[in-house]
Amino acid sequence: MASTRVFGVFTLFSLLFGSSLAAQQQFPAIVYEVKEAVVKIEIHLLNTQDRDGVSDQLRLCFRESDYCVIGTGVRLNDDGDVLTAAHVARDTTAASQSLRDLGIDSEVMIAGEARNAEYVKGEAGGTGGALRASIKKIDPEHDVALLEPESNGLKQGISAIDSGSRVRRRALQTVEISVQRPDVAEALFAFGFPMYSPTLITTPGSIVLAIGSKNLIEARKSGDTELVPVYRAKLESSPGNSGGPLFRTSDGALLGIESEIGDERDIVATVIPATEIAKFLSANAIKWNAAPPRRENAAKANHKKAKP
Repeated sequence: MASTRVFGVFTLFSLLFGSSLAAQQQFPAIVYEVKEAVVKIEIHLLNTQDRDGVSDQLRLCFRESDYCVIGTGVRLNDDGDVLTAAHVARDTTAASQSLRDLGIDSEVMIAGEARNAEYVKGEAGGTGGALRASIKKIDPEHDVALLEPESNGLKQGISAIDSGSRVRRRALQTVEISVQRPDVAEALFAFGFPMYSPTLITTPGSIVLAIGSKNLIEARKSGDTELVPVYRAKLESSPGNSGGPLFRTSDGALLGIESEIGDERDIVATVIPATEIAKFLSANAIKWNAAPPRRENAAKANHKKAKP
């Protein structure tokens, strides 16, 4: 597994989002709504001329830009808090330290997805689409972490320069978390960014195991030995970005985030369940929104209550 990781980051990709009309038609309308809550987690160089001086391990990532996409996250609330995998959060720290050892200044940034646009980099206290971020809370045992913007710019929406050179602003999109365990074979879709790429990727899949446990790689690295609850999902995943959100296809509720993938012969991903994420957020007094109960579950509950 270690040989397939780049800073421990994993990716979700098999279908380029929006690459063709046919591709778009494979997904329900809810996909286009929740994708606005998906963000990139990046390392930005403060001086673009430093790009030529980065380490061999990071050179490919910075080959064409002054920023490197390290992982994927999803926005939880109007404070701009971003959920991601703990190993993604730690990888940003490792990348920053690696650059600092070379005398290169950098910063961790979070940026929303903007179609046909260039991001307006947020200045100190600014409201740009890419804002400086830091680790707010982290739980390596469950491989979850929370990043927070270092200004309140995300509350005001994402700014971007569109093809007509006009600055536009849109409302902040957040997600709703499902506290219900999914059904086996339940359809889902996942988001992420390809290795070293700013392009958003959408992948369809399904739950194959809704009751399971595992001692995660990130936990073992931290010395934790406890088994923690996980889901298994059938996804065509490959090394690259991790922390990407998985949503229920029927209503767009967050089911979890991707933590680990199998080898080339195993397309079953390990998912941190939304129920565990909700516990993590509540224990740290982080605002989050619960998804309404699934219609079929609500109907079953009402049917039981109606019985004499």
